[in-house]
Amino acid sequence: MEWYIPVTILPGIGMFIISTSNLIIALNDEIRELNVEKEKFHISITKKISQLKMLNFSLIGHYISALSLVLGGVLGGITENPKTIIVLVFSGVIFLAISIILLIQYAIVSIRIRQEHLEL
Repeated sequence: MEWYIPVTILPGIGMFIISTSNLIIALNDEIRELNVEKEKFHISITKKISQLKMLNFSLIGHYISALSLVLGGVLGGITENPKTIIVLVFSGVIFLAISIILLIQYAIVSIRIRQEHLEL
């Protein structure tokens, strides 16, 4: 595997980071608005806070994935050790996959929470 291949994935991960950050900001604003009436929306707030944690874990996974791919590209170019590139790229892809799974789980749970909230 060439050293520059892991680096070419970074713009896509950057898109995931920006998207996830925007979701976190929007969800944080939504929790702040619901917090005005804590008594009425206590259950929704609790569920949304757990979603916020899930998004934060996903964001951490994106960061680790980007770091792993950058290190794989840089160390692969310097050392020309194919095992180093493969291990770092594989770990980066695994962290990215876990992060995407968390985002899918967030989206599914978000629909349920929205339906429950609108039924109030």
